[in-house]
Amino acid sequence: MSDIRGPDWFKNPPVRRVGALALIERGADEFAVIRRTYWSPISQWGLPGGSVAPDERPWTGLTRCLEEKLGNARLTPGAFLGVDHAPAKPGRHAEGINFLYHLRVSDDMLLTPSADSGYVEVRWVTARTVRELAVDHELLRIEQCLRAAREGRADELLLGVPQHSSRAPVDLPGPSCRAVPTSP
Repeated sequence: MSDIRGPDWFKNPPVRRVGALALIERGADEFAVIRRTYWSPISQWGLPGGSVAPDERPWTGLTRCLEEKLGNARLTPGAFLGVDHAPAKPGRHAEGINFLYHLRVSDDMLLTPSADSGYVEVRWVTARTVRELAVDHELLRIEQCLRAAREGRADELLLGVPQHSSRAPVDLPGPSCRAVPTSP
């Protein structure tokens, strides 16, 4: 008799990268985006942040990453904006989950990439001008973070698309939860 339950994802979890990113706003309508050295040329621009260490809370990991990568200031995340799931792309990257946070800084705040941070540049942009830099799911994620910050409502995203949206993909390959029949 075959086991219909499938793998025990609790005892043998899949490899997932956990990250934390920040929508850092200043003034009436500006926010920071960073250009990464380690990303594909198509999608180099995105929100600042990084990978969370094992057993580290996402909020704490984000605080650490911002200090390490933008070492000129201690930045403390504020409101939780949501979580964005990025399915694995074999040969490119493992599955990832990014926790998204909001923080506001003073109008005169300058953010400077630390040496060896993986960041080449920080730019202050608006919702309109970010479209000249960010593309694909990075742009969608930024737009959803801006919406969540304005509306005060966190959301679950899949590659930047809210899961309650008709634009959300329906079927993705990968493990699924299945009901296990019980014996009478």
